[in-house]
Amino acid sequence: MLQALTEVQALDLAIDALREERGNVPPELTTIDEKRRDLQARIQRKQQEQDDLRKRVNANEMELKSMEERRRSAADAAVRASSVKEASQYQNQELQFGTRVQELEEDTLPLMESFETVSGEVDELQAQLDELLPELEAMQQAEQARVADVDERIAATGREREALASGIDATLLKTYEQIRKARRGVGIVEIVDNARCGGCSVRLPIHVVQKARKGQGVTRCPSCGRILWSKG
Repeated sequence: MLQALTEVQALDLAIDALREERGNVPPELTTIDEKRRDLQARIQRKQQEQDDLRKRVNANEMELKSMEERRRSAADAAVRASSVKEASQYQNQELQFGTRVQELEEDTLPLMESFETVSGEVDELQAQLDELLPELEAMQQAEQARVADVDERIAATGREREALASGIDATLLKTYEQIRKARRGVGIVEIVDNARCGGCSVRLPIHVVQKARKGQGVTRCPSCGRILWSKG
């Protein structure tokens, strides 16, 4: 019975190893995916900057259009004025609107230049991302195939384990599983050199060794609690 339990444990340990293997994502995939996320984040920030500049340019252009219309209106009103005083008032308004038009033009030009610069940066980052994505997709597909293969091996080993475990006493199997959970995956160990626990290396009392060698019932290490067994 204990021999079969050691075989179950061997399969359990194999499954543990496969699960660890499953979680070992290739570092090159991690690196390229991090690069993708970085590029996407940079693109998003640049697009936000681009949108802010576009809004400022649009706002200036709208005000510029309004100021030009008001300047022309003031100029027309000055021509139609019925008195010198009234004409002077409209001329002053025309001058004020003209000054604001000049300010807006001077302010809008660098904004437009910045917008063009940022737009070029967005295009460059997007080109880098577009170049990266096919390589990332190929690596992701390869990773999916690798994981699927490992999952298949886990399932096959699990079926083998269940078939073997079905022939073991349920109480013994439950005890083993509880110990294995508490003791880093190892629930049953062989006695080493007829004197030491194969799990914690503590020297075992003679009567414990003798009991384990006789194979009568379940003998556990008094130190670590693992199930002991002896081939002899």
